[in-house]
Amino acid sequence: MNQPESEGMKMAELLESTMLICFGLSWPMNLAKNIKAKSARNMSLQFILLIIIGYIAGISAKIYNHRFNYVLVVYLLNLIVVSANVVVFFINRRYDRQAKEANAKLSRQISGNAVNTSVETAALTAQESTPLKPSIHSQGEDEMETYREMNSITEAGGVVLFGSNTFAALPVGELAQAFRITEPIYNRSIKDVRIDQIESYLKVCLYDLNPRKIFVNMGDIDILDENVDADNFISKYEWLLYMIHTKTQASIYIVPIVSNSPAAFQINQRLKALASQTGCKYVDVAGVLESKRPTLRLFEVLKVHMRNHPINFADAMEAGALSNRKIEDVPNDGQASAEPGVKREVVFAKH
Repeated sequence: MNQPESEGMKMAELLESTMLICFGLSWPMNLAKNIKAKSARNMSLQFILLIIIGYIAGISAKIYNHRFNYVLVVYLLNLIVVSANVVVFFINRRYDRQAKEANAKLSRQISGNAVNTSVETAALTAQESTPLKPSIHSQGEDEMETYREMNSITEAGGVVLFGSNTFAALPVGELAQAFRITEPIYNRSIKDVRIDQIESYLKVCLYDLNPRKIFVNMGDIDILDENVDADNFISKYEWLLYMIHTKTQASIYIVPIVSNSPAAFQINQRLKALASQTGCKYVDVAGVLESKRPTLRLFEVLKVHMRNHPINFADAMEAGALSNRKIEDVPNDGQASAEPGVKREVVFAKH
């Protein structure tokens, strides 16, 4: 082989190894993410095996051509890391089975408690002449009727906000328009609902929508109880996540309780750990209440995770622009705002 051919071969091998290194850098990060998730729900064994077959084919080609050089070493390193994902897959699948068994046991316990409570309530009703007051659980019936009607015109694969008062107060339509979000976003939150009342709402609020992403924010009502049991709350939250995981293919984002109370801080720390254990994503909303406009700031934080594309430079430059600007900096049409209680003529923007 002459010198030009030799130099050309070296350059080809250098470029090939560069390609393998760039392609292979993602696998250690993927491996670390899968180990941390402790769940095989977002892993594909078929995909991993396909990649392994590709690497084996590349290594076989090098051996067949007697090319024993550093490129072969890169192939082998990539093969080892990808193969480690197979091991992690079966370990995580075992974790999933254990979690399923634990959640099934928890479900039986909850069901047993519900039966006992129903029996006790029936006995008390028989003894008392005055009717019982409607429970908080029945307060969401009007919302459910509205949601059933709206679900008939929704698009599958959208983003769903699911929670209690914090999410229920978000004017999603206006916010999505202000932040130029094109993905369909549906708010299926129920006012005054607690974590132990939520299961009966899941079908209408989540399953029927077949969403791509689900943002869960529960606990703002639960922490109003001075004697809130954090262990019981986390157990029921874990059961809620399990139900969503088994009934949908959506990515789940846990939004912590937006409150400065000590109880909220304690529960939020455990929710962060729960997100890691269950393969969910934790949305850090720290500092929302300190913002000039908490509602806008909360949606700004959520917006980054709502979009179907990764955050870009424009998103990064825009972050905080609306929630932190001063009232006098907000553009207007040159007309003074009407005094409270005084009607004014509506002037439409000219285009």
